[in-house]
Amino acid sequence: MSRSRYGRAGAWLFIVCSLLACSLPAQTVAIRDVTVISGTGAPSLAHATVVVQGGRITAVGPTADVAIPPGANVIDGSGRYVIPGLFEMHAHVSKARASSLGMFVVNGVTTLRDMGGDHEELQRWREEVRRGGRLGPRMLLAGPYLESARNVARMRNTPVEEMAEPVERTRVPVGSPARARHVVDSLSALEVDYLKIRTVEDEATYRAIVAAAREHGLDVVGHVFGIAPETVIDAGQRGVEHVFYPPLDSLSRDQRLAIWRRLREAGIGVVPTLVASTLSVFPPDSVLRAVVDDSLGAGDPRRRYVSVFQRLDWREQVTEQDAERRALFRRLFRSSVRNLWEMREAGVPIMAGSDVAVLNVFPGSSLHDELELLVREVGMTPMEALEAATRVPATFLGLADSVGTIERGKVADLVLLEGDPLADIGNVRRIHTVVVRGRVLDPDALEAAREGVLAAPDLRENDWVREKSGDR
Repeated sequence: MSRSRYGRAGAWLFIVCSLLACSLPAQTVAIRDVTVISGTGAPSLAHATVVVQGGRITAVGPTADVAIPPGANVIDGSGRYVIPGLFEMHAHVSKARASSLGMFVVNGVTTLRDMGGDHEELQRWREEVRRGGRLGPRMLLAGPYLESARNVARMRNTPVEEMAEPVERTRVPVGSPARARHVVDSLSALEVDYLKIRTVEDEATYRAIVAAAREHGLDVVGHVFGIAPETVIDAGQRGVEHVFYPPLDSLSRDQRLAIWRRLREAGIGVVPTLVASTLSVFPPDSVLRAVVDDSLGAGDPRRRYVSVFQRLDWREQVTEQDAERRALFRRLFRSSVRNLWEMREAGVPIMAGSDVAVLNVFPGSSLHDELELLVREVGMTPMEALEAATRVPATFLGLADSVGTIERGKVADLVLLEGDPLADIGNVRRIHTVVVRGRVLDPDALEAAREGVLAAPDLRENDWVREKSGDR
């Protein structure tokens, strides 16, 4: 079956509707008389002006001191607040589909770390974004998931009717150290930014993956289920996703703090994705089924923007819920929150990610939910939570010279808010304008982008169909 299932007219309609703003060249822009929350650690600067030219910030300072270039597009920032563009540090765009890229941007996400999917199409979408042919955030890609051979065999043997994901294009089996070296050698030849481990066959294979990646100059990030923290540190894994499992409950606080200090010293960052539990597992089945079935967005307007494939995958995820799983996740959540309080104390880089593609987690907007959880559950100040989605991930990813803060010379990724996020982190939802790589999406352009998503072909028909065994 062809993977391109739509006519040129439908595809063109989607492009026209969704790219009204991003297809224009970067403008000369001045956001005048705004409060700047730079993300650098400096105090907020009220009554300031930010000037953007050629896609970069050329001036930031008190309005009285900043000259606005002739012919600039002047945006009134009075009573508003400007923050750096947000980072989504854990998403699966293949499952959310291409239309989701627009939803990240309209929710202020200007950089996205994809954590496993169909690499061929992800590369294509990334290139379209780079060239201005598709509205979307800057994308960093892991390529396909690295999985234990046993897990991949189980997935491939699961009937198509029970598993929608085209696992033959997303999951790479790694069953031995020799296989690990072969897989890493192959993936290193692709345009990947790091490698993502999801499940591992055994410790020897795990260590072989990380060692082979290091030889190719690639970081390894991912799950650490069943892998001791000491092994993660010694092997050289760079990032930890979700929770530590087992959750170290048998250790004393001082013993855990010693581990967290070693994480910090090794430069290992953590993306807890708390929202993946609170929204995907904790609600009762009736609530989750209602979300899946709510195609008109009557209960949650965000539901209207979910692709057909995502709905199919969510429906499967609802069937996986049961009382035992919920009880386990509640225990893990409590342990994870405790660990995060301690990690914060120890100085471990904690970064915001929502695990987009998981049930009831929405592209872009669920990152706002995650920021609220970091404040409410982990005790972060609103400034720390903002930094967990701006400066901290930019530094972790080696991008701090160009993005993550509002400073002269940086790429102009900016979000203009109607309320002060330092007074209430929930104000990150109150977006007036997004500037992505110097291109301005004002309220009209943001609405046009939303309409473009609603017109996308993948919201009308599943465009990511798994092959049946007889088709291969």
